[in-house]
Amino acid sequence: MFGLKDKVILVTGASDGMGRAVAVALGEEGANVVILGRKEEELAITQARIEELGGRCLAVPFDLLKFDDYGKLFLALKDQIPHLDGLVHCAGELDRCSPMEYIKPKDFKKMLDINLTAPNLLTQILFPLLKRAKAASVVFTTCDMTEEDQMHWHSYGMAKRALPYAVAMWQGENPNKNIRFNALNPGRIRTALFKRAYPGLHARHVPAPMAVVPAYLRLLSEQSQGIRGQHLQAVDMLPELKNDPVPEVIEEESP
Repeated sequence: MFGLKDKVILVTGASDGMGRAVAVALGEEGANVVILGRKEEELAITQARIEELGGRCLAVPFDLLKFDDYGKLFLALKDQIPHLDGLVHCAGELDRCSPMEYIKPKDFKKMLDINLTAPNLLTQILFPLLKRAKAASVVFTTCDMTEEDQMHWHSYGMAKRALPYAVAMWQGENPNKNIRFNALNPGRIRTALFKRAYPGLHARHVPAPMAVVPAYLRLLSEQSQGIRGQHLQAVDMLPELKNDPVPEVIEEESP
């Protein structure tokens, strides 16, 4: 459907949630998927689903907060894959919402590191593999805080707000290369992070991750060749989300 067969695409946060949904959908498209995640057992489940659907998968257990290991990651990947046609940043973390008055320094830094530092440094370290592709697409995942001044999201919200600027910077610094950079806000989706952030709102009141996957696939495909340096909203790319925000078929929830 999206012409991603045999494309080599790396997805972070593929142990569960949005990352798993994107990775599995890529497998169904026949892509060669590289998946990163901290939870080795959960990563193996994602790998099995991808292979069941006909895709090829390389699972790499990896902690994105271990910045000193990024060089080793690149060396390991460059010997196993020829290039990268796509890089999807789905990894993210939020322990709990809290007023800025009470957030601890170590928690503040951790949220900045996983949600802002990690996707940018990973893009940097994998840049040689992206440049080898005929055309490559990098997708950063944002959230509603980029458009709304919501309270109690501390450094998580700050990090997500910075990503559209990071995208503009990446694209502006590489205007003539074969790589396009974009940010996508999937909106509220039924993940473990959602449950922690909105404990008073039942998760079944929002779409499952699979409902917004087509927006990611579109940005990874040739359909988005002319889209560069943009911050996009899944709800604008997928009109069906406005008309039927919660699919009747309930997808499996993340752990």
